Amino acid sequence: MNPNEYYRMKSAEIKEADIRLVAACVSDHVGEENAVRLESLVSRCGLGERQVRDILKVLVKDYGWPIGAHAGKAGRWIIADEVERQSVIADLASRVSETNARIRALRGAELVGKVEPSWTAQTLFDEPEVRGYRNSYEEW
Repeated sequence: MNPNEYYRMKSAEIKEADIRLVAACVSDHVGEENAVRLESLVSRCGLGERQVRDILKVLVKDYGWPIGAHAGKAGRWIIADEVERQSVIADLASRVSETNARIRALRGAELVGKVEPSWTAQTLFDEPEVRGYRNSYEEW
């Protein structure tokens, strides 16, 4: 059985219609050389871009599908071999490292002056005072 057929069969087992639809569409794209642009998946599935992105994450995390992507490059695909897997993992690890470096830099950055928030915390039944405006119904 070729990988496309295998993933089409696996997609048919998924109960949630939207997830099954995205899985069926991506099952035609095994191997990085067959990557499909996100815009194309969105168009084929008739779903929003954010929804397709979220479903691809669900396919990886909840269903164990090896879906690959690279930062800065358009396209998603089902990882075909160990070389592709390691390449995608290295790209993800690099982004984690860069994100952690930015977090460290922001934690150590000096803030100039004291800036008060423009809103106050809201309680269960009270509306907050926002930029000096008070709820007009409060006087009742």
